[in-house]
Amino acid sequence: MRRAIFPLACLLIVAAQAFSCKEKEPEIVQQTLSVSPTSLSFEPEDSRSVLLNVSSNSAWGVASSADWIKVDKGSGDGNGSVTVTVTANTGEDRSGTITIKGMSSTNVIAAADVTVQVSQRGKKIVQVVPDPDSYDGNRRASTTYQLLIYSFADSDGDGIGDFKGIQERLEYLDFLGVSAIWLSPAHPSSSYHGYDVDDYSTVNPLFGTEEDFKNLVDAAHARGIKIYMDYVLNHSGKGNAWFKEALADPSSPYRDYYFFSTNPSVDYKSFPMLKGTTYQAGEWKQATSGSPKLKISKTDEAVTKGTATWNLYMWQDGVGDKSVKFVDKGDGTYYLVMEISGKWGVLVRKYADWQAGSKFGASGNGTMTEGQNMNLVADGADMWFTGSGRYKIELSDVSTETLYYMGCFSDWMPDLNYGDVSQAENNACFQDLAASADKWINLGIDGFRLDAVKHICGGINSFSHSSNQILLKKWYDRCNATYKAAGHSDNIFMVAEEWDSHDTEKSYYKSLTSCFEFDYFGALSGALGGNASGYVSKVTSWINEHKAERSDAITSIFMTNHDQNRAAESLGKNLAKEKQAAAMMLTTPGKPFIYQGEELGYWGKKDGGDEYVRTPIMWDKAGKECAKKGVNNKVDNSMLTSSISVAAQAVDKGSLLRVYMTFSELRNTYPALANGEMTNANLSGASIASWYMTSSDGQKLLVIHNVAGSAKTTSVTDDMSKPVALLGTASYEGTNLTLGANSSVVFKLK
Repeated sequence: MRRAIFPLACLLIVAAQAFSCKEKEPEIVQQTLSVSPTSLSFEPEDSRSVLLNVSSNSAWGVASSADWIKVDKGSGDGNGSVTVTVTANTGEDRSGTITIKGMSSTNVIAAADVTVQVSQRGKKIVQVVPDPDSYDGNRRASTTYQLLIYSFADSDGDGIGDFKGIQERLEYLDFLGVSAIWLSPAHPSSSYHGYDVDDYSTVNPLFGTEEDFKNLVDAAHARGIKIYMDYVLNHSGKGNAWFKEALADPSSPYRDYYFFSTNPSVDYKSFPMLKGTTYQAGEWKQATSGSPKLKISKTDEAVTKGTATWNLYMWQDGVGDKSVKFVDKGDGTYYLVMEISGKWGVLVRKYADWQAGSKFGASGNGTMTEGQNMNLVADGADMWFTGSGRYKIELSDVSTETLYYMGCFSDWMPDLNYGDVSQAENNACFQDLAASADKWINLGIDGFRLDAVKHICGGINSFSHSSNQILLKKWYDRCNATYKAAGHSDNIFMVAEEWDSHDTEKSYYKSLTSCFEFDYFGALSGALGGNASGYVSKVTSWINEHKAERSDAITSIFMTNHDQNRAAESLGKNLAKEKQAAAMMLTTPGKPFIYQGEELGYWGKKDGGDEYVRTPIMWDKAGKECAKKGVNNKVDNSMLTSSISVAAQAVDKGSLLRVYMTFSELRNTYPALANGEMTNANLSGASIASWYMTSSDGQKLLVIHNVAGSAKTTSVTDDMSKPVALLGTASYEGTNLTLGANSSVVFKLK
């Protein structure tokens, strides 16, 4: 029985073993595959061997898309590497790929292929051809055009520029790409230039009406162009009603609007606004105050010949003019007897010359009536008398006093007095000036250019920066409050003429958002002299120091203005340098200002008068529309030829005007140029100025200028495949960029 049981047991054991040894189904896995780096860049004759690191959990393959890309293996398994080399490139730039291919097997699902981009610069010379992005019409840049109302454009043929003329030429300014216009003083004035303001509350009738001015503002706004007014806070004109009344009436409240004294060397210290400054005798002008009376009557008395200080000044068309002395009667009255025939103009003078305040005339209508007294006022209007025969002319009530007033720039520009600057907002003169500014802000203007700010508290040779800054901050805050109340969400723009070195000018940012950087053209013209090595560091340091004073600081850069010799004159009338000056300024950060005629290459010196640096725009080739009378016909006709006109330069692709238009549009197209940050690109060569402009959204441009008068080559490792602007000539071979004489190029970087 034992034998029968054993075989059965063995059968059971064998069956169990057979069951337990049955094979399992294979496990399916997903392949992992990654490569580093995913892009490779080679130079034309690059002999390097570059490793691609492959990470995987299974086998993979390698494939190259081009013969010039060499790999050391066709496959691998697990983690490994591929050695990549390239052949020398004697042609143009080229690109290709290396593909690391996922591989499947019975138990592995292949990963997606990984592509490595390979590029190699060419050794062939590539000519730079600009291909800028299309301009979308968005005026991103803050470029401003300084415009002289009297000489920009004449609409009515009287030879004087006017508001309607500007409005008719807005298309020109639009094409120039500016976002704002700075207007020369628009107020009534006794001078052609307007810096002696006779009335801050209205406009000069020579330029048009207030309605014309409003129409200009609205038309400019419709094109996205802002309007800045020139405002003179240092002084008024002697023809201002405030000054006239102050001279005529010692009890007038307007006496406190100016600095009057019978003994200024002693009284100087008593004016709070002049604290911290010193007396300068030449800045005080002699005046006469009072209200004499003049009467003309028929008489039979003998003709007299007087010797008194007082004079009767007369003039007649076709006859000429004469000055006749009165007879002093010794009791404070004067008279003379003379023959008169026809219509004569009449004025009374205290002194023989034309010292300010010595002239007396009518306060209103100047027509004199026989036998009736005419009340005279200092600096009054011309008077007229018509008669025939012998007349006695009597001058009475000459209770005048000898006064002095402060007029640091001129006797026809009396300085304004705002009292204690720490409380200037309570001063009547400050309030009247601010009320006039309110009017223009509410009418729609967008900002102010402030004239001669460092001289407000003091004079030409002695002034107080700290007092000026206190006063200007109060002015800015007052105007900005009005601007905000008018519905604006931004702050009013206000730029000051603080004509000084950068170290002094930067302190005025405590009070204002912007000042003109008067050191800028020195840096620019210095660079154009052949050494550009310090240009970027100077500009970036100015901007950083301004922003250290206030975060919203705006650095206003410019070449020259209406008070300086023309930029073209300073650059030796060298057109190549003038073009590059435009390209450099319009690729530099800050707020650029273009001075009227600068874009046309106007030259000129102040030697023969300021008018020669304030030349009218020559619109047509014949010069028929040139507002020459606006500058008293003082123009250089050798300059104003047909070739320099707008009509000629607008159609000439090689003109200076077209350079301004091209680089202005470029600045409006790229945010990096319009408001980006400047950093030094440090390309080699003393004549190479190079920098990056980077916007807050990451857009980056490379700007390069060769300021030498000959071609220069520098090494550029950045991508040069997207040039967006070119002045002159440029080409590259591999990393070597060659720029022609006074040539500039801008690349958009990926």
